[in-house]
Amino acid sequence: MKLTSPLIVTGMHRSGTTLLVKILEKNGVFFGAYQDNNSESIFFQRLNRWLVSFNNSYWDNPKSFDTLDNINLDFLISKCNRTIQNKILTLYYFGLKNIFLNNSFSSYDLPWGWKDPLNTFTLDIWSKIFPCISIINIVRNPIDVSCSLINRQSKMKSHDLKNLKKYFNSLVPILSINKGAVFRSFEINTIDDCLILYKKYQDKIKLNNLKNIKQINIKYEDLVNNTEDELIKIYSFCGINNFNLKQDSKLIDKNIANKYNNLDISFDSKLLDLISYDK
Repeated sequence: MKLTSPLIVTGMHRSGTTLLVKILEKNGVFFGAYQDNNSESIFFQRLNRWLVSFNNSYWDNPKSFDTLDNINLDFLISKCNRTIQNKILTLYYFGLKNIFLNNSFSSYDLPWGWKDPLNTFTLDIWSKIFPCISIINIVRNPIDVSCSLINRQSKMKSHDLKNLKKYFNSLVPILSINKGAVFRSFEINTIDDCLILYKKYQDKIKLNNLKNIKQINIKYEDLVNNTEDELIKIYSFCGINNFNLKQDSKLIDKNIANKYNNLDISFDSKLLDLISYDK
């Protein structure tokens, strides 16, 4: 079965992937009927989590699929292919209205895709399922990413504690749900932890850039400081012709780039030196 080509967004958490989705959705790219609070398609997010479970990894401790032999890799690809061809399951992507529209990944003729930082690592599989896949990768300076991630961790920890006494959450541990009902990461506790994670994503992104895949790299700071030029670059890559630069530029907060520069942050400078990033 021939599948239409998706646009997927990759990049480290807190790098601006959600912002990219908002901009692209405003210009007609469909990223799924059901999304979480970070604009990630529930359908593909669940598939990605399922995939990384086979190399004993997760978003906060990702690993490449290079360690899997071809037989096991082909098996996972076959399983994913079966899932995305299941019309009932794809309602999680296209929505209930698809009962009447009968869209599928082999017939959908509008721009579509999904966003998930784990795409950075599962691209090894998705690029085989969708040979003509297009990638937009966004990067952001590691200190801003790390501080933002720690802030989110603090909020998620409070959220977990509030949910502790809820009845449903007492049932989750016996269900087959990977880390279900626990929102924070146990791996990410310090800025150094974030920098180590950042380096893993950065290294994989560099390897992905060597693949024979249509892709573009966007720097978050450039998107903030040279908004119109960067938007035109993105639209040209995606084949978007009808856009309103002034309106789209309003989606971008000009005060957020390098927002943690003046804070007194403790971290291992040697870790930062391992990350090559020009602001």
